[in-house]
Amino acid sequence: MGYLLALCLALCWGTAPLATKNIVSALPPVWGTFYRVFAGLVFFAVLYAVQRKSLKIPLSKLWKPALLGFTLILFPFAALSWGQQFVAPTVGGIFYGTVPIWSFIAAGIFLGGEDRFTLRRTIGVIFGLIGMWTIMWPMVSAGAQSLGNSPKAIFGCAAFILMTWSLGMGGVLIKKIMVDERAITPQANTFYQYLISAVILLAAACVCETAPAPAAFSAEVTVSILAAGVLSSAVAFLLMVALVRRWGATRMAAVAYLSPVVAMAGDFITAGRIPSGPEAGGLLLIFASLFLIQKKVSAKN
Repeated sequence: MGYLLALCLALCWGTAPLATKNIVSALPPVWGTFYRVFAGLVFFAVLYAVQRKSLKIPLSKLWKPALLGFTLILFPFAALSWGQQFVAPTVGGIFYGTVPIWSFIAAGIFLGGEDRFTLRRTIGVIFGLIGMWTIMWPMVSAGAQSLGNSPKAIFGCAAFILMTWSLGMGGVLIKKIMVDERAITPQANTFYQYLISAVILLAAACVCETAPAPAAFSAEVTVSILAAGVLSSAVAFLLMVALVRRWGATRMAAVAYLSPVVAMAGDFITAGRIPSGPEAGGLLLIFASLFLIQKKVSAKN
C-alpha cells in the first residue's frame, strides 16, 4: 500500500510544474499562487464538512499550522510560481527531485530514530545527486548560452532551490508537530495551514500585483488551477502525511526523486520524446538511491 501511495504522490508532485507554468503564463505569480491555495482550501472545507470533522484549535497552538503552512504551502508554492515564469516545466520537475537531500539532512539532525543518518542512506543520497546531475548535464551544456542571455532563468533555478529546501524541512515538521501532535486534530491542522496561507497570499497579491481580469481565466488556466490546487496540493498533502506515518520523513521525501521520471513520461506521452542515454542512466542511479534511502532502519539510536 505504501508504494501505491508513493506512486500517486509522485504523479501529483511531478505534474505541478506544468500546471504552474500554465497558470503563471496568464496570471501574476502571487495571484496564481493564491488561486492554487484557495482551490486547496475549498477542497478541504468541503471534505471536512462532509466528514463532519471538528476544526477547533486552541489559540496557543495556532502557530503550528501557521509554521507548517509557511514551509509546505505559502513559501514553496510562491517560489515555484515565481521561478516557473523563466524556465521550462521539466526543470521544475527535476528540482522537485532534490527534496530528499534537504529532508534527509533535517530529519537526521532533528528527528533521529528511524530517520537518523546511516551510511547506506548517505550513499543513497550521493547516488541520487549523481543521477540528478547525469540527467541535468546535457540540459546545462546545451542551454549554457541561452541561460547567459537570460539571467532571470538563473533566478528561477534559485527559487526552485529555496522551494525544495522549504519542502524538505516541511516534511520533517509534519513528523515533529503534526503526526506526533495530540492537542490538534490532523484535519484542523491541515485546514488552518491552507486558511492562513490563503489569507496572507491574498493580502500580498492585493498589495504587490494588479488583480487579473476575468478574461485571463481561460479553460486551460482554470483546469490548471484545479489540478495544481486540488491534486498537486491538497491530495498530495494527504498522501504525504499518510506516507510520513508509514515510512517516516526521510523515506517519504525520497518519493520526490520520481518527479523527473514523471516529467519525462509527460514528454513521451505528449510529444513522443524518448529518454536519452544520460537520462536513462540517471534514472537507474535514482532508482538505486530510492532503494538505499527507503530501506527501513531500526528506530533505536
